[in-house]
Amino acid sequence: MSAGDGDTRELSVGQAAQWALYRLAPASSTSNVVTATLAAPAFDLDVLRAALVAVQDRHDLLRSRFTETGAGPVRLVDPVGAGAVEVRDVGDVDDDALRTLVRVVGEQPLRLERDGPLRAVLLRRRADCALVLVIHHIATDGLSQWLIWRDLGEAYRMVRGGAAVDWPTRPDYDEFVAREQALLAGPRRAELAEHWARTCAGATAATLPTDRPRPAARSYRGASVARTLSNEVAGQVRATAAALAVTPFGVLLGVFEALLHRCTGQGEFTIGCPVSLRRGRALREVVGMLVNPVVLRSSFVAGTTFAQAITDAKRQLAEGVARAGYPFALVQAARRDRDPLVRVTITLLTRQHDDTLSDTSNGFVGHRTNQVVVPYDEGQFDLAVTIHQLPDLSLRTEFNYDTDLLDRATVERLFDQYLVLLDAACAEPAATVDDACLAGDTEQRMLLELGMS
Repeated sequence: MSAGDGDTRELSVGQAAQWALYRLAPASSTSNVVTATLAAPAFDLDVLRAALVAVQDRHDLLRSRFTETGAGPVRLVDPVGAGAVEVRDVGDVDDDALRTLVRVVGEQPLRLERDGPLRAVLLRRRADCALVLVIHHIATDGLSQWLIWRDLGEAYRMVRGGAAVDWPTRPDYDEFVAREQALLAGPRRAELAEHWARTCAGATAATLPTDRPRPAARSYRGASVARTLSNEVAGQVRATAAALAVTPFGVLLGVFEALLHRCTGQGEFTIGCPVSLRRGRALREVVGMLVNPVVLRSSFVAGTTFAQAITDAKRQLAEGVARAGYPFALVQAARRDRDPLVRVTITLLTRQHDDTLSDTSNGFVGHRTNQVVVPYDEGQFDLAVTIHQLPDLSLRTEFNYDTDLLDRATVERLFDQYLVLLDAACAEPAATVDDACLAGDTEQRMLLELGMS
């Protein structure tokens, strides 16, 4: 059904899974994807609202509401976006307090049936403002966030200049839904299902030791530890990747799996890696949920080296990406014991060209803008690692974790151990994973002083 034929649309399998999670915990904000920019001077409110209407006009998921019918969940597309921007005057709070207020906005749940998947809030100080966009994961992914901010900046420029916003194209998420339905109705479905059944047979999810017992039901409360890896470390990762004929992410993934092996004691385990489903030009500009977690299964024995772990990570990625079109929800549903396949995830996000959100040279016309970094995926998994490749090729890394299970000190230590193993792997890829010391220089000195080396 096209946009002109009516306002009821089918959901993708991934969206249906998100809807099921939402129905289980409608008051949770765990699926909120929060982005924000600081702008000086403050945005013109009328211009901003008109620009948001234009973006909603271009991307109909942003003017949709979601509901349940006898045949299952659907989305209802409103003919015109509301362009609603809530304004909160916050006085002369300092930057730390403003960041706290941004997080508060992001922690407020979205009501998908009533308000749809988008909330825009303007936190206004005397000389500047923070614009916060909160979008439910049912309507967005990492690349979609960049597209939304790019289009919002472009629409703002046109409205402010007195021009009509006339998008040459209106990318259609229904194109992806149709492709997915064709895949699942065709002969390739059985081939993909068989591959994932074989990959996951007898598999156990990587399960970290926790500070508290696992509750009967997940509360989806989370927090994050974020650090930027130095250019020196990033350079070592690139050099090691070149030497082993893998991508830099292959090195980061292989060492992360080595860390999980060391911390869990598991010889075999599975983790998740979100993969983009934007295949072909037709989906390049689409805003929507176009990402699917693929299951990566790794294996370690007594003599496994870092080089072998990294090379195997390359194989896992290649096999997973080639079959990423088969929805993870179906892979998990095929499990007879219903035990989760994924408790830990890792993904790489690369900043796009003309990134309006985080690049002051490509911001909103007439304003100086700077991104307010807001982690997300907090509490969805035991641990969700997101690696951002920045323009200077440094690596900003977030360890997002479930606060019901883990303390911040535990996650800080885990992050330290990851960096130690990363350094060891780059210094000597042929070294054995099990022989590498997990303690850094400072911790090693403390252990020696205590006679525990």
